[in-house]
Amino acid sequence: MLDYEPIVKRWFLGLGYQITKIPETNEESPDFLIVDDTSTYLLELKTKFPSDEEIGERKKLLSFGEIHNIDELITRKNGLSKIIRKAKNQLGKYKKGGDKILRLVWLLSTGHLAEPRLYQFETTLYGLAYLQSAERYGGCYFFYDSDFFRYREVLDAAIVSTQSEGKLLINSLSPRYSQMKNSSLLKHFREASIVDPINLEKEGRAFLVYSDVDRADEEGVLQYLKGKYNSDKIVIDTMHYLSGTIDS
Repeated sequence: MLDYEPIVKRWFLGLGYQITKIPETNEESPDFLIVDDTSTYLLELKTKFPSDEEIGERKKLLSFGEIHNIDELITRKNGLSKIIRKAKNQLGKYKKGGDKILRLVWLLSTGHLAEPRLYQFETTLYGLAYLQSAERYGGCYFFYDSDFFRYREVLDAAIVSTQSEGKLLINSLSPRYSQMKNSSLLKHFREASIVDPINLEKEGRAFLVYSDVDRADEEGVLQYLKGKYNSDKIVIDTMHYLSGTIDS
């Protein structure tokens, strides 16, 4: 499988950063130390490939001239959460640089499931649900169990990407949120590709749950949101990623 570390390294070098590969040892550690004039970052790269079974099923259908359909529910995935947890452990083991260092995970999805995996990574990190009320429609951040909440002391942001598109997800629960917001990294993403739950809520384009309400109690979270946004009715929209491919 393709090694994406050199590609990531070239991307940061092209933007003017100094980037150093952290030597691998028997201890867990992240992949890169990245520095510019204002910030120091730690980065762990994780790549998600389709499984051999998923690839084989697709090839079989296409070889018979049939349509290969993708219908993926955009929801939290425990398998993706395990990848995030592994990255968190590696980032957390690196103790140089003190409290000011910013810790990032780059979650790169490849293959025919790259796009739905990108959205599923985002949903898993943010505990995202999609809601609709009379006043607004959009994502609800921290509605469900959230890896950004669980690992807020370590994870300051995440880059989620395919090989052709990417987003910068900011952890608004991190104690270094303001530092991350003021870092140079944001300059290198289009505004539409930067996700900041606090800004989105201010703009009326998202819901935000900052409460100790039990995330396993879906109805309880909805009641909290109805009170917060003074709305009689808020409903959950189930989101799917749908696509079809035929071998021409």
